[in-house]
Amino acid sequence: MLLDKVKNMAGDRVLQRISENLEDATPEKLARMWGLFEKVASQPRHKSEAQRFRWLVESGHPFGRWLERIGNELSPAARDALIQNLYGHAWFLNGDKRERFREKEGFEPPNLIVTDVTARCNLRCEGCWASEYGRDSDLELEHIERMVSECEEEMGMHFFVFSGGEPTLREDLFEIYEHHPKSQFQVYTNGTLIDDQMAARFAKLGNVMPMLSIEGDEALTDGRRGEGIYQKLMETMETLREHGVLFGFSATATRHNAESIIRHEFIEKMIDKGCLYGWYFQYIPVGRDPDMDLMVTAGQREMMRRKVYELRNTYPIFLADFWNDGTETGGCMAGANRYLHVTNDGDIEPCVFCHFAADNIKDTTITAALRHPFFQPIREGIPYDGNHLRPCMLIDRPWVFRQYMERFDDVRPTHAGAESLITELADDMDRKARQWAEIAVKAWDNGEAKGLYPYPPAEEGQGLEMEEKAGVAAGGG
Repeated sequence: MLLDKVKNMAGDRVLQRISENLEDATPEKLARMWGLFEKVASQPRHKSEAQRFRWLVESGHPFGRWLERIGNELSPAARDALIQNLYGHAWFLNGDKRERFREKEGFEPPNLIVTDVTARCNLRCEGCWASEYGRDSDLELEHIERMVSECEEEMGMHFFVFSGGEPTLREDLFEIYEHHPKSQFQVYTNGTLIDDQMAARFAKLGNVMPMLSIEGDEALTDGRRGEGIYQKLMETMETLREHGVLFGFSATATRHNAESIIRHEFIEKMIDKGCLYGWYFQYIPVGRDPDMDLMVTAGQREMMRRKVYELRNTYPIFLADFWNDGTETGGCMAGANRYLHVTNDGDIEPCVFCHFAADNIKDTTITAALRHPFFQPIREGIPYDGNHLRPCMLIDRPWVFRQYMERFDDVRPTHAGAESLITELADDMDRKARQWAEIAVKAWDNGEAKGLYPYPPAEEGQGLEMEEKAGVAAGGG
C-alpha cells in the first residue's frame, strides 16, 4: 500500500539518524538515540521501553556501555543493521502491519521463527536435539525464501533465527541474507567453518549475527564437541571481532557445566574475545540418547536465574536466559505466542524442543499453519497461572502438554523417539517440574522475579505490569 511505502521511507530516514548516534558512541549520543526511538515507536509499550533504555544509559548502567561497544566495535554495516533491522523494523516500526494481521487472524503474529536450514553437521555433539532429524536433508532455499517473504510482508516480522545442523555449510543462504537487507538473521553455529572470507562477508552484509556454541571452559567444550574445538572457537571469535561482526556465544546448561558458564571469568573471556551477546539454554532430553541426568537441578536453575541477572547488570554484554527470562517475555514463547520452529524437513513445530507437528511449510503457509487448533490452546493457555518463572509446557508443566496432545489426532512426532517426553520420560519430567515449582512459586509469590534490567524509579509501580504484558527484550521484540 502507498501509505505503508511512505511510512517506511520516513521510518528509514529516522532509523538512519538514530544509527548515526551509535558512531563513536557517547552516553549523550545514546540518550539522544533512545529519545528518537521514543518519538517513532508505533505502540505505547515500545515508547515505555525506549524511556526505560534511555534511563539505563543516563544512569550509567552497563547497558549503556554495551551500546558503546556496539558503536565502537562493529563494522558500519553491522551497526546500522542492528539499529535499523532489529530495533527498527523488527520492533519499533512494525506495529501497524502487526495490528492488521491481528485484526484479520484474531491472534498476534510471532516475533521470530527458528528454522533448521539443514541437518548436516561436521560435528556430532552429545545430546544434540538436531541430530535426530534426517542428517542428509536441507530445507530447500525456495521454501526459506517464501517463508521469510511472507513473514516480512504479512506479519511485520524482521527477525529470523537459522539453526541446524550447521548452517554455515550452506553457501546459498547468502542469497537470503542479501535479498532481505531489512531483516536480521541470527545464526547458531559451532563456529568451526567460519574463516576470514566468511567473516568479511558477514561484516559487509551486517544483518547476520553468528552465535557460537560453547560449553564453558576448554575441557568442557572439547569433552562434548571434540578435541581442539575450544581453541578453534577462540580463533573464530578473534576473526569475527577483527572484521567488526556482531556475534555472541550460545551455551546450553547441563548438570555438569551450569556453574562454569555463569562464572565472571567466563563472561570476561567472552567479552575479551568480542562477544556482544550471550544466549543461555538448558539441556532438554529430546536429542540423541536423551539423558535425564544431564538436566540441571532445580537448585542449579535458581542459581542461574539469579546469576545471569547479576552478570548482565555488571558487564557490557546482552545476556538472555531462555527459560528463566519468562518474566520478560510474559511466559512461554511457544506455539507462535512469540515464536515457532520449522525443521529441516519443513515441519512446523510449536518450539525447538517440542518435536510435534500437524503441518509442513512445503504444503502450506506459516499463517495457515498457525490457524491449526494445535497452536490455539498453546497460545491461549500462556501464562498458565501467571507465574512467569514456570513458563514451559514441557519442563515446568509437562502434564499441560500431554493434555494438548490428547486432543489432536493429526498431530504427529517429527522424528523417532520424540514422543518419549510424553511416554516413558513423563514421570521423571513431572518430578523435575515439581522440584522446580517448590522454588519458583516461592520466588514469584515473594516478588523476587526480575526482568532483563531494572526499571526507572518513576515506573517501579508499573514495572511488573510491563513485564507481564510484553517484556520486550533488548534483543528485539
